[in-house]
Amino acid sequence: MSGSFPAIDANCCGVRLGPIEMDLTPRALLGYAAALGATDDVYMDDLRSGGIIGLPPFIVVPEWKIVNGEGYRTAVGMDDAGMWACLHVQQDSVFFQPMRPGMRIATSGEICSVRRTRIGTHVATRLTTRCVRTNAQIAESWFSGIFLNRLPNGPDCAVEHPPELLKGTITAPPQPMLKVDRALPHLYTEASAIWNPIHTERARAKQAGLADTLLHGTCTWAAAGRALIDLLADGDPTRLRRLGGRFAGQAPVGTDLFLAVEPATETTSRYQVTDGQGRIILADGTICVS
Repeated sequence: MSGSFPAIDANCCGVRLGPIEMDLTPRALLGYAAALGATDDVYMDDLRSGGIIGLPPFIVVPEWKIVNGEGYRTAVGMDDAGMWACLHVQQDSVFFQPMRPGMRIATSGEICSVRRTRIGTHVATRLTTRCVRTNAQIAESWFSGIFLNRLPNGPDCAVEHPPELLKGTITAPPQPMLKVDRALPHLYTEASAIWNPIHTERARAKQAGLADTLLHGTCTWAAAGRALIDLLADGDPTRLRRLGGRFAGQAPVGTDLFLAVEPATETTSRYQVTDGQGRIILADGTICVS
């Protein structure tokens, strides 16, 4: 591994980040749901009794403000080039209450582990989102990324490790889930405010050695979550308790994505997302519903 890349600051382990506050507006929640094709009334009809509920994977929107924010960049010692070289490899979120328009939320983070891998440095961050008015917890997530070709300038360290995801072979037949057309990465970028040019600009994707632009990992994860809520929770997003997965493969524009799911316990199931050739795009999928 080349030594020309800046090192990850090993002292980032244990650094606390935020909080960053955000208002949950109808525009934000409706736009995110629309980008994912979540058109059920519970997500899209703001005149329904009780109003709309945010699609649970929307939680990545405020979380991104932490893991792409100035505090995180300073802690790990990365500039823009270093951040673009970070692969989001795992997302695991636990949900405590639904997100609704009018709520003001605050998201905080803590960098919990830093370790070497054969391709770079794995950094795991725990993110907590609360309602500002009540201080009630809304969600807790683990965001794990690998900084390619960057190594820490000190020993591996950890104050806490992410929880385990469900592993094992899934034998259930895959069902069609999502078509990655040319527009989808653009729609998801604007709805989520999660921007990396490899998702939207073919020239930048080519410069990065990719054949074409790619769908965001969190979009695949969120689309799976939307489909699983329909399959396992009768379309009720308030029943989703956990949604986790490991981003194992790329989904370039033109890819057809398929979802397979099978029960593990009474309330927990494992799932995976594959492409048309059976290659795994999202692995170790873990979902819990009440």
